[in-house]
Amino acid sequence: MSRLVEIDHISKRFGKFLAVDDVSLTLSEGEILGLLGANGAGKTTLIRMVCDLIRPDDGQISVVGRPGYMCQTFSLVEELTVHENIRFYATLYGLDRAGIALREQEIVASLELEPYMDRPVKFLPSGWRQSLSFSIAVIADPPVLILDEPTSGLDSLSRRRLWKMIHTRAAAGTGVIVSTHYLDEAYYCSRLAIMNHGRIVADGAPLELAATQDELLSYFR
Repeated sequence: MSRLVEIDHISKRFGKFLAVDDVSLTLSEGEILGLLGANGAGKTTLIRMVCDLIRPDDGQISVVGRPGYMCQTFSLVEELTVHENIRFYATLYGLDRAGIALREQEIVASLELEPYMDRPVKFLPSGWRQSLSFSIAVIADPPVLILDEPTSGLDSLSRRRLWKMIHTRAAAGTGVIVSTHYLDEAYYCSRLAIMNHGRIVADGAPLELAATQDELLSYFR
């Protein structure tokens, strides 16, 4: 499997606060790399650097292609309809008119959104909005997909639906980086990097690092 992301000794400071401290990681094709850590551990700062939204103060990052990105809050224009959101983001990702029409048909069919196409997305249930955000993040078939706590605040059914979508993308070869603070979601990942106070304190297959949630918790003590 080829490398899609290489993170080499990066650090990021905000004033005197060291948010990310000398982190090195890699991501390969078809891999789901979970970033597990409490709020404030540095996960979002690391993800934003991988997406080139902010620059590291030290170190280097190499990413194949333009990553699809889904942030913590809903990555949608809530006043626009489902139809308008799909077309707006597809245009930003550079799809032509035929490509936009095709991807819109696929998204609507897979999410069963036909009755809601002309409804502002702010009226959709949170689980459907997050599924739509995910579908838009992969609308241009990016080789790398970055998800920042995508299941935060969702019910258990919506969380399972979203993880099924993540595994489908990974099975097709997409490299996925997903941050979470849910301990049970660690076991949905093929590899786990545990962050604490801006540093990677453990990196490996989830069952190699810990067999129980109590063992995972030990990394934060």
